[in-house]
Amino acid sequence: GKGLVQKPFTLPDGSAIRLTVARYFTPSGRCIQRPYDDGKEEYYKEFSRRYKNGEYMNEDSITFPDSLKFKTINSQRTVYGGGGIMPDIFVPIDTSLYSDYFGRVNRKGLLNDFVLIYLDSHRKDLLAAYTDVPSFKNNFDAEKEVFNSFIAFAESNEVEKNEEQINISKKLILVRLKALIARNLWDTSAYYEIANELNDSYLKAIEEINNDTFKKEKLVYK
Repeated sequence: GKGLVQKPFTLPDGSAIRLTVARYFTPSGRCIQRPYDDGKEEYYKEFSRRYKNGEYMNEDSITFPDSLKFKTINSQRTVYGGGGIMPDIFVPIDTSLYSDYFGRVNRKGLLNDFVLIYLDSHRKDLLAAYTDVPSFKNNFDAEKEVFNSFIAFAESNEVEKNEEQINISKKLILVRLKALIARNLWDTSAYYEIANELNDSYLKAIEEINNDTFKKEKLVYK
């Protein structure tokens, strides 16, 4: 879970720091944020342990001790404390589009670097061709316009071309490039409007809302 409240403080040189000033709690009193009690390093190591344990792929791999069991006040649902919150609907992560190639270009920041360079010479034409986010989302063909150029750009930045791995991650690369272009042409919401096409958690949430799942489970959402 991630549930910290941060307040920015501007420094004399124009930079700023963000200081954690509070934590979010649910109406039943549970803290959303996982604890840092054992230090920052241990906090991040837990991600690796949970991944190796299969907790991100299989709901049955997630276990809670009975000592953390808690009944909500209104609906008497069983929930668990201990930092972070187990979702009502589990969505396993899908790693089928990930490859070592994508990992390298992503870690090196090449997707964003390429988009910034591309927009230096194409911003005016793109804004003339696509007057708003929907028109860009529906009509811009990332494979035709930028894909091969990006692969060449990555190769020039010491990421060796690997056809097999590129094909595995092609859909992810195309969506990410298109979303980054949209963000730089418009705003962050434009990025997510496109990037969420591959966001399984988002797509599942929309599906369940449309199916009135939360009402059936007597869970209130607004």
